[in-house]
Amino acid sequence: MDRPFRFIWPLAAAAVLSACTYQLQESHLVRPQPAPATDIATLAEAFPGYALDEVRIDTGDGASLYSLRLTRPDARATVLYFGGNGYRIGVHAQQTLRGYARLPVNLVLVDHRGYGGSTGDATLAALRADALAVHDRLRTEPTFSTLPLLVHGQSLGSFLAGHVARERRLDGLVLESSMTTAEDWVADMRARAGWRTRLLVRRIAVPPALQGAGNLEVARTLDEPVLFLVGADDATTAPAYSRMLYDATPLPAADKRLVVVPGKGHNTATHSPEFLAAMAELVERVAAVAGTAGAAGT
Repeated sequence: MDRPFRFIWPLAAAAVLSACTYQLQESHLVRPQPAPATDIATLAEAFPGYALDEVRIDTGDGASLYSLRLTRPDARATVLYFGGNGYRIGVHAQQTLRGYARLPVNLVLVDHRGYGGSTGDATLAALRADALAVHDRLRTEPTFSTLPLLVHGQSLGSFLAGHVARERRLDGLVLESSMTTAEDWVADMRARAGWRTRLLVRRIAVPPALQGAGNLEVARTLDEPVLFLVGADDATTAPAYSRMLYDATPLPAADKRLVVVPGKGHNTATHSPEFLAAMAELVERVAAVAGTAGAAGT
């Protein structure tokens, strides 16, 4: 979901000289990219409060997912993070850590299949299945099973986080730079394109694999505390769509929050005091609930 239309419009302009409908492809949204290996030494030096551990997770269809676990002794929760289209641990781990380093949480990063250090053929359906597999594994590991688990998804990763929230009961959820549906996103991108493009591309057909993809239906079923986060200057997934997701969520106001960060764009909302404050509040909340539940069970 990270600016794929820069690839689409030149193709569309040529295609629609004889037709006004352009067929969107799943590969426009899911585009695997390689990456250099993670520089563990540099990360450890830059963020000395963490212990770093590289772990591979085998899937049922032969793919191998590369994950990086960053644990700290003062952690009150664990965050499972799914990045956007183009996110690769070897390139973007420091950026993610800058947003989280001041929060008392373990952090688990995962390369989507076919991206970075992960193998396998990437489709949205496969990425969703992988997200569930990673979540389920963390729930069973001693390092993480005793702490609340929050799932944070950014852009394309928000689709994966939302899918996990729909299929599993989470302690908390963060949907950053998210979208209602693929259909809404395509219509929005066309509406904001130049008039020549709109003249040529009268309609963009969404393939079955992407139809309904997004978090609108997920929002309507959420039963865990949720933070919707978006940059006020996000030109890829406009803040209005996070507002729609917030409004569609049938939770009381105390259990949902919308944070629109001034001056931030599609990939930078976590680098802000607004995110730090909102996430600290969410971590404190889920940790307190877990502590209460633990006390009740003694």
